[in-house]
Amino acid sequence: MRKIVLLAAIFSVFAVNAFSANFQPTVLKLNVAPSIPYQFDGSTLNIPVTVAGTPADVSFMVFTKGKAASVSKIQNGYLGWHYVNNIDTCLYLSASTSMVVGTGSITWNGKDKAGTAVAKGDYTYYMFGYDNKSAKTQMTASMTPNPWGFRTILEKDSKGVALSNPVLYMSDNGRGTAATAFKHTLKKWIVGSDPIDATKLETCTDMGWADVSGIAFMSTDQTKFFHDWLKGANTKIVRAWTWVPNGDAVMNTDWATNGEYTYTGAWASGWHFGPGVVNDGLGNLMLVNADIGNNGKISEISWVDETEGSYVRKLDISKWWVSLTEGDAAVGGQYTGGPTEISVRNGMMALGSHSTCTNALMDIAQTTTDTSVLWVNKNGDNVGDHNWEATSKKPWVCNDYNVGPYKYTTSMDNNGFVVFPAYDQGAVSFGLYAPDGTGIAYKAYAGENAGQKLGTDFIDYNSPYDGIYTTLSATDPTKLTTIAAGFWYIAQDSQKGIITSSVGVEEAAPAAFAVAQNTPNPFNPTTSISFTLAKAGKVTVDIYNAAGQKVDTVVNSTMNAGNHSVTWNASKNSAGVYFYTVKSGDFSKTMKMTLLK
Repeated sequence: MRKIVLLAAIFSVFAVNAFSANFQPTVLKLNVAPSIPYQFDGSTLNIPVTVAGTPADVSFMVFTKGKAASVSKIQNGYLGWHYVNNIDTCLYLSASTSMVVGTGSITWNGKDKAGTAVAKGDYTYYMFGYDNKSAKTQMTASMTPNPWGFRTILEKDSKGVALSNPVLYMSDNGRGTAATAFKHTLKKWIVGSDPIDATKLETCTDMGWADVSGIAFMSTDQTKFFHDWLKGANTKIVRAWTWVPNGDAVMNTDWATNGEYTYTGAWASGWHFGPGVVNDGLGNLMLVNADIGNNGKISEISWVDETEGSYVRKLDISKWWVSLTEGDAAVGGQYTGGPTEISVRNGMMALGSHSTCTNALMDIAQTTTDTSVLWVNKNGDNVGDHNWEATSKKPWVCNDYNVGPYKYTTSMDNNGFVVFPAYDQGAVSFGLYAPDGTGIAYKAYAGENAGQKLGTDFIDYNSPYDGIYTTLSATDPTKLTTIAAGFWYIAQDSQKGIITSSVGVEEAAPAAFAVAQNTPNPFNPTTSISFTLAKAGKVTVDIYNAAGQKVDTVVNSTMNAGNHSVTWNASKNSAGVYFYTVKSGDFSKTMKMTLLK
């Protein structure tokens, strides 16, 4: 009997280990030539696109190029929904194209949205793709998004070097009943860890009243972080802390005034939602004064020096986020719509809130509101709109937290696409904006339902974990407790390049066939293989093990001249040394790479 019990225990342990594995998503890669020749002669332009990793729903658009300086404070569209300033703008937007793994094409007839042929010249193209066919993959079961538990994702270390694994931080959304300090828990998860191994979760506690805002890390020392809390009506405090793994954070009393920076605003005790503290990437912290509970009539962003805790500057953005008319009781909305969310990339910040129709993009370095606001999307284009239904009792009221879509988060990828989770719009997952704020569409993941969506975040820095991270929606949209635990992964990629009538020597024909070292290397489980073709032709990318046996073929198709990048997913292969051979015509090159497990 004891032997049976022992054997059962051994098999039980084996079963757990057999199904336990690190998170290794299948990434999506859209491979498109960076420069595409076209003579704008009325012919149909066929753009070859190689899809690697997963299937993709692809949206294609054409923008002006180098015309940003001629765009100044233009507001147009139905209800004036679209404002653009000092930014290149979208001329053409395609319907989405469903693409499978392999080589396909996107076509364009050289015309704009109105069907008018565009002039010969240079234009920027964009493509946004995501996997709408495969089921979501769980990244972690230990951290579950909620409507006001904000996230911070680190992609680089304190020296600006890309992390081998991104790191996700999230608050626990704890709230007190009075303006007194209490402990609340911050959570840390290294992306790539075993999703079901709860021991991989790291926590740290700090002191505050209501934990409904995000934390920011000191750019030069990521053991130091900043967190704000509402001290009382109209007063918030930012505190500086040192992270203590699985312990109590230590307050840094040498920062600002005894470790605290105090700022005032119009926050009632029950309405203090906001992005919290956000690092601007330029050595400063950003703080928002905007009360969505109809207690304040201003929206502004303040900058504070992250090293000293001293005031730097302030921008009043009330023009875009405050409506005194909508706050009237007879209208039924709120004065202020936010922002309550900030997503920072490449010197830009995308703004949003669950309580408003407004989204915007700002240039962080600009010091005036007029020069910093690059685009604003409000009611009128059917993406992110509030009270648009013919039956609405508050027609086109924008600042209204009683209607959907509830855009709990705002996130921006490396090419400037902005997304928000689209709850209360039926069986759709997220709303998508183009890099100039043009509303593209609502999109749906595979198997989506009408349940609540509590987060949509990009990881995007050419890592093996690039994609969208979100919740698994409730099967019953009226019960938030049925949200499945954890963050879930959906493959996503975007690309940009040039469509040009001016073909230079380098653009017309690359000087030589070349193959680059794969990145990352070593890798686990995916890596990118980049190469340059001197001319169009049949291309193969084959993978061989150390014994010289071919174990996979990544590419076997015709490709255009130019630069290309493909992804190999080695999740089914064992650790060891491998070789990849890129062959095109009479040219061939083999390179060595190492797979770690």
